[in-house]
Amino acid sequence: MATVTLRGIQKSFKDAEILRGIDLDIAEGEFVSLVGPSGCGKSTLLRIIAGLEGATAGEVLLDGVSVSGMRAADRNLSMVFQSYALYPHLTVAENIAVPLRMRRLNRWQRLPLVGGFMGGAAARSIAADVQRAAEMLEIGPLLDRRPGEMSGGQRQRVALARALVRDPAAFLLDEPLSNLDAKLRAHTRTEITELHRKLGATFIYVTHDQVEAMTMSDRIAVMMGGEILQCDTPAQIYADPCDLRVAEFVGSPRINVIPAEADKDGRISIPGCPLPLRHTGRATLRLALRPEALFLTESSAKLRGKVAHVENMGHEFVVQIAVPELPDCLVLRTSAQAVVGDAVGIGFDPGRALIFDAMGGRCRNVTAQVFA
Repeated sequence: MATVTLRGIQKSFKDAEILRGIDLDIAEGEFVSLVGPSGCGKSTLLRIIAGLEGATAGEVLLDGVSVSGMRAADRNLSMVFQSYALYPHLTVAENIAVPLRMRRLNRWQRLPLVGGFMGGAAARSIAADVQRAAEMLEIGPLLDRRPGEMSGGQRQRVALARALVRDPAAFLLDEPLSNLDAKLRAHTRTEITELHRKLGATFIYVTHDQVEAMTMSDRIAVMMGGEILQCDTPAQIYADPCDLRVAEFVGSPRINVIPAEADKDGRISIPGCPLPLRHTGRATLRLALRPEALFLTESSAKLRGKVAHVENMGHEFVVQIAVPELPDCLVLRTSAQAVVGDAVGIGFDPGRALIFDAMGGRCRNVTAQVFA
């Protein structure tokens, strides 16, 4: 398994700048997800690592050795595509064997008729490796089927087995679960995580689904506009985002973002309500609160609104509250049932408030303090 290092990766198509100087270090055996909205450059970056695209500038290093000028076939990386990319006329066993046949057999040995007499020990070795990969992914009984005879989840396992059988330096996965239904996605997430644990291999995983990134990764690189805004553990990304765009992208339900002001004494207020926070100077700010940081409280609370919508999630309620002074409804999680139309008070945990400046950068010089 290999370390993967990216240094100053840039990519442009004519006048369109797709990647803007990406730097990233991925340790051996680490599971790193590249996550962001469509068009942020994450799939392009993965293809550059794989060697399927050339970078306009910068270099890719595997175990400290530059592979930027190396063909994709020579990089010893396995890639799993969103579309599975299986050959419909081949069986599962034949699909899994494709990369091994291309590497271990010469042109004559790969011929359909002649190759059967010339393959010998190499063909038996390939068959054994295919069986091993199939058993690891529990698709041994499917080896004689063709892709059209299998479900989406089974085809995804075949694609993973084809990547696994090569024993690559690193696995590259480009939104491999996007074609599966919700239940199967959750199951396959667990399978991929377990596969990573068993192999101890380096995984680079591209997704726009934050749930996949949060539940599977050792670290998450949040990308927007061709840049990595933050790369950290899932817990740190969620609890301590360095940029408002990261805070808004990660988390479901969405984070609440409220316009705020700090006066000359550092007292922070939002429209219609002073808040128990203090800032070091006068500024236009944005206050961000996760739904679990808000709670319903007594009607005498200074921040008040009317329940606009309630979603019953079974174990909790997601409540949207319209506050007259605020442009958007506040969203909170609660175990208490709320009724649409009720007037309610809203409280929050000052220690969980995130403050961002007018440009979306994180303000660290904020202290939680209840005003007298």
